[in-house]
Amino acid sequence: MTIRQDTGVRVLEVLDPVAAIAAKTVRPAPRLRDLSGRKIGLYSNTKPGADVGLEEVARMLQTRFQGLKFEKFSYIYPHGNDIIDKMAQSGCEGIVSATAD
Repeated sequence: MTIRQDTGVRVLEVLDPVAAIAAKTVRPAPRLRDLSGRKIGLYSNTKPGADVGLEEVARMLQTRFQGLKFEKFSYIYPHGNDIIDKMAQSGCEGIVSATAD
């Protein structure tokens, strides 16, 4: 923001600090037909409540599907692709993500 005086009149110039969004379209992975015996990742932003929601989802899935295994992942903003790479290499066949504030 700058303020300058032109011929006795104050002019206030307000600049927008928001950068242009770089969008990339990615097709979602095919849905799993059955979760029985699968390994599912639970991905949390570590805010209060996110873990509670994920635990409840895991509990509900375990009552419906036999032999489910879970692995927890969490991140704190800002983060790079490291957490995504870690999930991709974990052997999880699906990811449930939760954010809370």
